[in-house]
Amino acid sequence: MPLRPISRPSTLPALNDAQWRTLRWLPFVATALFSLVMSALAPDGRRPFHIEWSLSMDALEFSIVKAPHICACAVLAFLAVLGAGRQQWTRSLLLTVAVGAGWELCQTTVIGHYARLSDLAPDTLGALIGCMLASASLWTIEGWPQTGDRG
Repeated sequence: MPLRPISRPSTLPALNDAQWRTLRWLPFVATALFSLVMSALAPDGRRPFHIEWSLSMDALEFSIVKAPHICACAVLAFLAVLGAGRQQWTRSLLLTVAVGAGWELCQTTVIGHYARLSDLAPDTLGALIGCMLASASLWTIEGWPQTGDRG
């Protein structure tokens, strides 16, 4: 005789669409806020406000190879696409680059950090990579069968 699952009443309340949307955005928002707070910390003190505005080829060559910027923005963009959905990847890209700009603004007065406009190049590259990976992942997952029956 096959075993039947015991039916139990659910103790968790059902979530409406607005609550699910908020829940989907929570990882991106929490990570973005945490990263902004961390970039604003000044353990060695503060200095006068300064931004390096140069977008020369030398400045871009210096910035484009910054792996921490690329990786951090790729992760943020991935979380943003999970929050917004695959169809809204441009919104996710813009939000991620905005967080990168926020990092640069937070670093304008931190001793040992330098705010550069050219650092938005690796941020944008990382955001594009994260958006592509998340979109491809969601596209793949959406194609999976909905039932546990695989043929």
